[in-house]
Amino acid sequence: MPLVPMASLASSMHAGPGSYALLLGSGIGRSSGVPTGWDVTIDLIKRFAAALGQDHGGDPIGWYRSYTGGEPDYSVLLEDLAPSPEDRRNLLEGYFQPTDDEREEGIKMPGPAHRTIADLVKAGVVRVIVTTNFDRLLEQALSEIGVQPTVISSAAHAQGALPLVHSGCTIIKVHGDYLSPDLKNTVEELDSYDPAIDALLDRVFDEYGLGVCGWSATWDAALRNALLRAPNRRFATYWMHRGDLTAQADELVAHRGAIQMQVTDADTAFDELAQTVAALEEATDRDPQGTATAVARLKRYLSDPVHRIRLHDLMVQETEGLIDTVADLPTTGVDVDAVFPKRMHKYEMATTQLMALLATGAFFSQDDDRDQTWVATIDRLARREMAQSGYDVLLNMQQYPTLLAMYAVAFGAAAAGRIDPVARVLGSVKVAEHGLTVPVGVAASSFQVLDYDRMRATVPGLERHRVPFSKRLFDALRPTVTEIIRDDQRYKELFDQIEYLFGLACYAGIGVGPVGLGAHRRPVGPVEPPDGLIQSNRDALIEAGVFTDANHLEACRAAYNEEFESAHRRRW
Repeated sequence: MPLVPMASLASSMHAGPGSYALLLGSGIGRSSGVPTGWDVTIDLIKRFAAALGQDHGGDPIGWYRSYTGGEPDYSVLLEDLAPSPEDRRNLLEGYFQPTDDEREEGIKMPGPAHRTIADLVKAGVVRVIVTTNFDRLLEQALSEIGVQPTVISSAAHAQGALPLVHSGCTIIKVHGDYLSPDLKNTVEELDSYDPAIDALLDRVFDEYGLGVCGWSATWDAALRNALLRAPNRRFATYWMHRGDLTAQADELVAHRGAIQMQVTDADTAFDELAQTVAALEEATDRDPQGTATAVARLKRYLSDPVHRIRLHDLMVQETEGLIDTVADLPTTGVDVDAVFPKRMHKYEMATTQLMALLATGAFFSQDDDRDQTWVATIDRLARREMAQSGYDVLLNMQQYPTLLAMYAVAFGAAAAGRIDPVARVLGSVKVAEHGLTVPVGVAASSFQVLDYDRMRATVPGLERHRVPFSKRLFDALRPTVTEIIRDDQRYKELFDQIEYLFGLACYAGIGVGPVGLGAHRRPVGPVEPPDGLIQSNRDALIEAGVFTDANHLEACRAAYNEEFESAHRRRW
């Protein structure tokens, strides 16, 4: 499973525009005030009770169980209240068509998820949408931005439709449209589709990747069967869900080898998806041929002193592009819990290419002039103009690109058996903070930049992690340095040593330093701190000004080791 499924889905969609279809259920309309199937079921019970002259007593579910002796069944209720498709259409129209007052309040109107999906369609990222919804909110959202989709809501539509590849956007409404007499609601109606619809679904599920959202898979036997009979899976399937999957969804996830994505809601999920695709597009715009080309140029410039100016220009261009990308991100007036994980991910995506350049540069360069290029890059990032007011967790996170860049330099240098550039960064780069001047190792320390509580509360997979900031860095940095550190065990060893170095440097600045994964994955018993970089580069660290002298280094190391050992003991 990908480390960050949302990033994986966004990357796949960005790399192959139009190669992924969406499968959408009623969950995407929750914030629009459009009722889900269960909401409609409860209201139908109330209507059923009223038709019988019964009082449900404020508990329609309990009343229904008592009256019928069975569990509420959406399809049974519809058949009782509206025996024909035309009757059902008339009955359901009130659930999906807004009144004038509702329209003014934005109820039963396109919500954030609909509008974000429409933007993805307009950008060419998505071209095929399969939906169980019979409202017209998605069509309305598309129309408002000038996109007129091909809508297939019946067998006749399917037989006469353009091939999918020739349509800018195709919406396949497998249950029909609420204004169509072909509307499908009951268990019997949902048990099978017309052969023309089945044939169309077979093509979609065979030829396209799939992003599923808002669909429980509980009622729709024909749609489940279409997924189960798909012969090939040319692309991946991503299944977004809020809570536990239903048994039917579990079966489909297992059958297709789907990648599960725990999300807060559809609005948030599609917003994050769109932002990640946009971040990838911005990164591509800075270098249309991508990171590999930028790294190849860097290597060429490093190999010949004649290219010194070109090397400088390349790094300045990439650094300024990153700064422009993350400038003006709001630090106030936002829902911090909702924004925090997305903001963190945006910084990571925006910094990806610069990290690759810094790691490669620090690995291959062997002289002071080249090292100064990497130091100057960190200095520019650390001292760029940033917001000064707002929520502390977002203000502090503004230095996350700096922290990622520092790690990239450290990995490149350490992999080459040297420490000089990162020692110079830690010793010479200073940041103005709250009226004081502090070392960058303090201003951009991991536990300052990435809020511990917010990470555990908002980032999937880190809810119970002891050192969430360390785990996130470990995962985010790995792809960036693959070309220079191919062995996973070697990567783990260097990460622990670099994190120990940064923790010790922070301790030297303020008398406390972050302790990360290195303390938590060592075996029970006396712990040996991962201080290899310190032991073999003592003189370089002192000369660079990270420590004032050997006594200062040893005093800091002894005190920091106590913190390290304490964290190690707490693990057990």
